[in-house]
Amino acid sequence: MAAALGFEIFVLLLTAAVLFYMKKTGRKRVFQKFLILVLDVLLFEFMSEPMWLNRGFDAWAYLYRDITWVLTIGWASLFLIAIMVVDVIVPTLAESKRFWLYLLVLEVLVVPIEMFLLSTEIRSYAPVLIQTMSGLFIPFTSIPVEMILAVPLFATLVLTFYKYGCFLLEGK
Repeated sequence: MAAALGFEIFVLLLTAAVLFYMKKTGRKRVFQKFLILVLDVLLFEFMSEPMWLNRGFDAWAYLYRDITWVLTIGWASLFLIAIMVVDVIVPTLAESKRFWLYLLVLEVLVVPIEMFLLSTEIRSYAPVLIQTMSGLFIPFTSIPVEMILAVPLFATLVLTFYKYGCFLLEGK
């Protein structure tokens, strides 16, 4: 599927750009922090795997069932972008308040990407999940309104694990 290949290339370029920017701007332990985030995202993907159907990738892109490294590193890159944006804009804001801004930035980043994934049928929702949805969509999108709550829920778990992992990595 051409859309999946294009998406794979996009994710690889995005990830390379994010990691390059982090190194260039003097952030410490970039690859270790990225690995923590990848493992956090992967853990959540294993837990929620029955809810999503990821199709169209080449066989080598799948890690387990329909969990792909492409979406895993893509999510990790989006998390890093959200963290960097918030930390650059409001570096002195208390961590507890920045946490809410991370969630907001992630929501803004994820909606158009999810819309692309759904419209190209790279991603769809499992029938059991569709049956529980309200049938309402975010205005001007093909995304169920339930996504408005799903993204922060997912992000809260991943961010919490990530922040704790960084705390341990930095030995604080």
